[in-house]
Amino acid sequence: MRGALIDRLDTGGEAFELLRNARKAWIYTYIRHNADTTIDDIVDSLEIPQRTAYDYINDLESAGFIEQSNERRPARYAAREIDLQLVQDDVQRQIAPALIEAIARRERDNDIDTYIERHGLDGLAVALEYAREYADGSVTHRIVAREQEISSLEAGIILDTLRPIVEK
Repeated sequence: MRGALIDRLDTGGEAFELLRNARKAWIYTYIRHNADTTIDDIVDSLEIPQRTAYDYINDLESAGFIEQSNERRPARYAAREIDLQLVQDDVQRQIAPALIEAIARRERDNDIDTYIERHGLDGLAVALEYAREYADGSVTHRIVAREQEISSLEAGIILDTLRPIVEK
């Protein structure tokens, strides 16, 4: 599944809007880590306008990423697990909550933002795969740098940045 970076994957459709919008990814990630949350929780915790929160919640609900419970007021939200497989030619990429969380952190973490700018979302997906191996000690940043044809410094930075996501 890993290897040198491939052409950037084409992402279209409702499901992939989440991958392009760090704020939506933040909301999904927040709800995933804080089940039974309300709009007010999201607005207060993520410091976003209430109208934006409602718009993004509606988009996420329409795409099937979250579900609303109307058992009590205010309405509560829970995240659904995402496990999509994206296949292009012979390459498969998994779009899972860890990738969504990494994208969410893009807005507040310049290292992730820079990595995506340089290597695209597919490059970030590959880096997450390596980060799992890096966290368990089966690869070093130097091995990743060599295999991905990036600097040792860049590999170390992105692996250390992604480590908390994959260790959850």
